[in-house]
Amino acid sequence: MSKQALATIQIAGALCVQRGTRMLQAFADAFTVSEHQEVDIFDPDTSEGYQRAPVTARVRKAARYYDEKKGRMPNPLLVNIRKIDMDEERVVVVVDGDQAGYENAVLEGGNWIGTGRIEFTDDVSLWIYDGQHRAGGLNQLLSEQEAFEDFPVPISLTLGLDPGEEMREFYEVNTNAASVKTDLAWQLLTKMAEEDPELREMLAAEDRDWITRAYAVVDELEKLTGPWQGRFQEANRRKTRGDGVTIPKPQFARSLKPVLDMPSFKRAEASIVAAVLNAYWSGIKQVMPEPFDEAQDFVLQKGSGAVALHRVLPQVIEVVRSNGGGLGQPSEYAKVMKDLPTLEGESVDNDGQLSTRSGADFWRVGSVASGFSGDAGRRRLGLLIQSRLPSPAETIQL
Repeated sequence: MSKQALATIQIAGALCVQRGTRMLQAFADAFTVSEHQEVDIFDPDTSEGYQRAPVTARVRKAARYYDEKKGRMPNPLLVNIRKIDMDEERVVVVVDGDQAGYENAVLEGGNWIGTGRIEFTDDVSLWIYDGQHRAGGLNQLLSEQEAFEDFPVPISLTLGLDPGEEMREFYEVNTNAASVKTDLAWQLLTKMAEEDPELREMLAAEDRDWITRAYAVVDELEKLTGPWQGRFQEANRRKTRGDGVTIPKPQFARSLKPVLDMPSFKRAEASIVAAVLNAYWSGIKQVMPEPFDEAQDFVLQKGSGAVALHRVLPQVIEVVRSNGGGLGQPSEYAKVMKDLPTLEGESVDNDGQLSTRSGADFWRVGSVASGFSGDAGRRRLGLLIQSRLPSPAETIQL
């Protein structure tokens, strides 16, 4: 595997083979890192990529830290030269001794530790899968002052991962350590599970497959004409005034857990569950239309409303079934939810006076329902809704 050195970029350091994957722990100057770096940003329109869009404030903060505060960078950027670029005309690994041990570890999927260097041509990209804001801070400084060109940047470089493996490394690092935001983390988990049968089996064994099933349901629900069309906020897409978005997709997906845990929905197709949800919310709209017509002014289709109303959906379904109704019929849910507008409570009005709010006003932003925040609050709101529902036991026929 060792070839004559290429007259290009060279990075030397501690070289290893870890379970067959080649890795280099080294330092590279900031100019080299900046010139070759790429970040695979998730595109909500195509579902390509996997990282969050960079946050300008975090990039600026990093730049100030390295410049004004004379900060150091002890933690390495995690970077990868992708499998598609790993041909011997473009990337060469030069091993310092024990060539046979190195090659055997690569071929057998084993382990090996030594030193060496990589040499690669100018057209090879270094894909950053952790540390994009620190790298962005250095990019900003390099555009302003040449003094940072030789700043030593620690890198942990994997050689030959494909984009899917790179994405999985990103997911593992950011969920087990620094924590990437849930909206993107769950979306990545779903994307990985689609391509990895072993991951799907592992999620099922750990009772976490509901996450990927929930995302599949949300995707199907978005396709249906109904109350939730155009309401979900995608990862890496900012909310804008008048866009109709009311809830981040992962928050809605999380609210579906009590529904997906129902025995009848454990193995149901996502399209079937989505049809039931669409009918349920359409039934709610029949008994109380105003919050749906001006959705952004009400919490009914935001976190509190979605969580609370999905908590009671299993009970609602039991009542619908006991009545002999079809789960895809909005009118059946409207019958069960007919007393939802009778919910009432006290809220402070614009004049600072306590007033009783009911019906649609109960759900208005800043009114009664807004006070049921956090998990405990949403549980209480669910119980309050439940008190307005008929009990399945009341419809049992012997």
